[in-house]
Formats: sequence, C-alpha cells, structure tokens
Amino acid sequence: MSEETNAGGFFPEWFKALDKGLENLETEHCACLFSECAKMCASNVVQYFYRDIFDACEGNLDKFFTKLNEIDNVEGKIIKPGKAYELILGKCECPIHTDAGITSNHLCACSKESLSHVFKELVPHRPFQIEQLSTILGGSSVCRHRITFEG
Repeated sequence: MSEETNAGGFFPEWFKALDKGLENLETEHCACLFSECAKMCASNVVQYFYRDIFDACEGNLDKFFTKLNEIDNVEGKIIKPGKAYELILGKCECPIHTDAGITSNHLCACSKESLSHVFKELVPHRPFQIEQLSTILGGSSVCRHRITFEG
C-alpha cells in the first residue's frame, strides 16, 4: 500500500471530497445524511449538558434559556415566554469541522438535528419546530436557532 492510500493520507483527502460533495446536496438531504451523527452527538454529549441545566431550572423553559447565558459562547433568548426561544452559539465546536476540516454550511444541518433530539428528550410532551437562522460556517458570527413550541 502506498503512502498516498494509507489512513494518514486517505482521510484528509476524503474529508476534502466530502466537503465539496456536501455543497451539491439540498438541506433536507444533509439532514438525512447527518441524522445518525446528530443523534449520537445529542445522546452522548449535548443532551447531558442541557439536561443538567434543564433539571436545575425545574423544567421551566424561560429559566432554562436565561441560564444558558451563564455559559461561555452560548446565549439563550426568550422571544415569546413559554413559546419561542433562540439558542445562539458563538463558536463552532463540531469535531467534524474542527478536527476534520469540513467547512460546508450544509454540515450545520447536523446541529439542527442534534438540537431536535435534545428537545425531544427534554420536553417530550410539547411539539416544537427548530429554524436555523444563521450559521458560523455560513458566514455569520454566530449560529442561531429558533425553537418554537406549540400550545
């Protein structure tokens, strides 16, 4: 096996090709592609981070989104109490971006799907919608998601 085809040379080139390929996909296809990645991330890392905060706020969404402001590079905004909120991240910490070098804005479909898994776990009795308003990989200074709960 040549040096070019071993794992050390293969994966950097493979991720570059993936990055280019993502640009050819529609947003909904990216959501499908990253759905299992998002579930894993939410289940293994993010969910517990948010779960601890949510439990400390006794399940009160207004308190939860206010408490997020105490965390570096995270901001919570109450748009409409009890109904609509924004979750704002000041830094992209996705290892697919930071470690693998993926820069496509389409990677951010994973973040949206991950948040969906988190809120399904935190508030299973309340249907909601998540709208991705801006992303760092899309050129914004922050990633901004609006979470709107029904009822």
